[in-house]
Amino acid sequence: MAEARAVPVWQIRLRAGNPRRLRDGATLFIWCAVGFIIFMPGLEFLIEVLQVLFDPTPMGERVDMRNIQAAGLVSGALALISFLSGWAVVGFLFARYLFPSLWAEDQVFVDATGVTWRRWFGPGSELKYQPFSEVAAVPRPLGGVELLLSSGRTVRIASLGTSAEHSELCNLLSSRADVGSRPREPVKCVPADKEAVDLPGGGTMLRSPRGDLEGRAWVRGGVALLLAGSAAMAAWRQGLDGFTVVDTLLATLLLGLAVWVGVSALPRFQSRCEWEVRPSTLDQVWYGMGPRLRERHRVRGLELRQKEYTDSEDGSWTETSLWMLTSRGAMLLEGGKVGGVSRAHLGEWLAWRLDVPFEHQRPD
Repeated sequence: MAEARAVPVWQIRLRAGNPRRLRDGATLFIWCAVGFIIFMPGLEFLIEVLQVLFDPTPMGERVDMRNIQAAGLVSGALALISFLSGWAVVGFLFARYLFPSLWAEDQVFVDATGVTWRRWFGPGSELKYQPFSEVAAVPRPLGGVELLLSSGRTVRIASLGTSAEHSELCNLLSSRADVGSRPREPVKCVPADKEAVDLPGGGTMLRSPRGDLEGRAWVRGGVALLLAGSAAMAAWRQGLDGFTVVDTLLATLLLGLAVWVGVSALPRFQSRCEWEVRPSTLDQVWYGMGPRLRERHRVRGLELRQKEYTDSEDGSWTETSLWMLTSRGAMLLEGGKVGGVSRAHLGEWLAWRLDVPFEHQRPD
């Protein structure tokens, strides 16, 4: 395998075209300029508010802020921190989306056993390798090239270049891996962006990847720390300025929110729904702050429905939905304008494990 990877039989380097580079470069410059103009005054004002809050001088002894309560300053600081944090995160993500078209290059190397790729920014760019034995399909998303693995994970190996180059690369990967745009055996491949776990005593649990829970835990944990710090600041200012009803209510509210968000950050308390699949039975299990809820369904069949819509502004589109047929009637499992292929795959995967028929209802 090492020799095969060392000597690729086919390779391609994808860069953004000049029109896209010019457009993204101009957009990135304007975006950074506007972001800097808005962010810096807000940051300066936040620093001034924090300096006042951390100053141990009581408000009643300050000539410039005699009538301002700690509740107003803490609320203002919290609002500014939230706004600036959201602005910085959104700005960074959008800039990161635009920057690769100016400098980066997608390098893909295909050999007899798999594909190696990297997003090249300079020396030391990380190489990633995926053997063809784990590739279930090569879907055709817009604006990139992806691999659907048998585990259900989707990896994107390229997003620069033109549509023609993407199509050429997809065709090559499909021929090398001997797969198509959707799994040849959908029942053996976990649906995209899902995770399957074997249950004790038989059956399979289908859920979102656990990595999503960990990411939300970090974000909610940071929010909980910010709320707890704001509550501590409001309580500390009361010790300096004297107790007031407004400041006490604010400190209590912030502390309660911090506890609630902190508990909800733990993966076991995050709201989510998991499906436990057994022959003819699907259990929907909801997790959250309260006790676990379970609803059992006796499934008679699955049905993929398609409806066509026409709008004078948006044109026409097809909405695909996956329904579960039970003794209590039809129940919607998933639906939407996009994702029809993945929804059909999900239906085939569930039907095989439920041991029920799966029907496709074509649009009228």
